[in-house]
Amino acid sequence: MSLTWQYLLIFLLVAIEGPAVTLAAAALAGTGALNPLVVSLMAGAGNLCGDLVWYILGYFGCFERLMRWFPALAKIEPQIARLKAITAKNAPQMLLFAKLSLGIASIPTLVAAGMARVAWQRVVPIQLLGELIWTGSLMLIGLLLGQYITQFEQGLQIATIAGNVLLLLALLWVVRKQIGRAVQSTGQSTGQSTGNLH
Repeated sequence: MSLTWQYLLIFLLVAIEGPAVTLAAAALAGTGALNPLVVSLMAGAGNLCGDLVWYILGYFGCFERLMRWFPALAKIEPQIARLKAITAKNAPQMLLFAKLSLGIASIPTLVAAGMARVAWQRVVPIQLLGELIWTGSLMLIGLLLGQYITQFEQGLQIATIAGNVLLLLALLWVVRKQIGRAVQSTGQSTGQSTGNLH
């Protein structure tokens, strides 16, 4: 019971910044400090809640107001506009792709799905499926890292493991950037081809 606050913290932090927190929590679970099943449930629930908040913001037209408070969000507005029509037609494929693309296109796609009034009955099952795959994969990696940490006691070996985690996170960041560029260029070419039809 004394660890309850730690699991609640995992839930909240994953809702804000999922992958890094999920990996760290899973690594702690791998060392035996946390319960892996509860970490999985909290990470999955946190990620799902975060996703649904973005969908709801788009659905109820609150994203524009949010941009006034957080001007940095304006940079994804063109991407949302391009994704809106595509997501309306191909919601399941787009949402699953966005979920599994290291999260880079997830927020714009969810907001676009909300703005396009994609029914929640189509959104929630896809997000659940994507969450099982995404969080499950991160948990497996984190648990393996955590078990690896418990096998070593010397600071140098732990520093090597920490370096590997940082390298993995850097690699995930680079891949996210590449996928983001690919999604953006796909959206631009789709927008141009649609423009040519008119």
